[in-house]
Amino acid sequence: MIERPLQVLIVDDDYYAREALRALVARDARTRVWHAVGSISQALEAVSIPGDRPAAPDVVLLDVRLAEGERAGIDGIAPLRLVAPDTRVLITSVSADDGTVLAAVKAGADGYVWKNETAEGIANAVVAVAEGRFVLSRSVADGLLGTVSSLGSYATEVLPERRDYAELTENVRKTLYLYCVAGLSAKEIADELQVSVNTVNSRIKAAYAALGASSRSDAFRCMVEGAPS
Repeated sequence: MIERPLQVLIVDDDYYAREALRALVARDARTRVWHAVGSISQALEAVSIPGDRPAAPDVVLLDVRLAEGERAGIDGIAPLRLVAPDTRVLITSVSADDGTVLAAVKAGADGYVWKNETAEGIANAVVAVAEGRFVLSRSVADGLLGTVSSLGSYATEVLPERRDYAELTENVRKTLYLYCVAGLSAKEIADELQVSVNTVNSRIKAAYAALGASSRSDAFRCMVEGAPS
């Protein structure tokens, strides 16, 4: 049972994603932002020299893809374990391919979740891994649950799907997330989803209309806080 707010270190090199996670962690009474940085090296420095923060975070929210490399987050698990052996590591990502998830698990991750979980979902994931459970988002678990369970050493808890705006189709929702939270450009989103840039722009326009948003920042607040200010 968690008796105090859990201290969470956020490691993500994308400003929008980092701030989204910061907002989600801060919104729940069970979790607090210990620090937020953009690289593994900065994370290691923060943990080694905590300053006026608690000695070490309880949980690290660690992005897979950092500027240091496509799987820099996974590669960073081992050195983080050396400086903070009692800290749990929860991978966050926009990718859920089998190879990446299994690589994270085998590297010692305590869970793997989508960045676009609701505030409740992220907090639940943080609490679960802090209590020693392994966590997967439902969308990640759908294709991998059997494989991960076969590893044998984890009690797997599957998070529910996020609640979201009913007006948004799955394609529009995914595009909006990549644009507003993951911080990708229209071209990068087009490459990621294998659609045209015009299709991406049309989806963003449709999302703005559905959310009543007039800008990327408005839509970003909708994704993080539930409504534009």
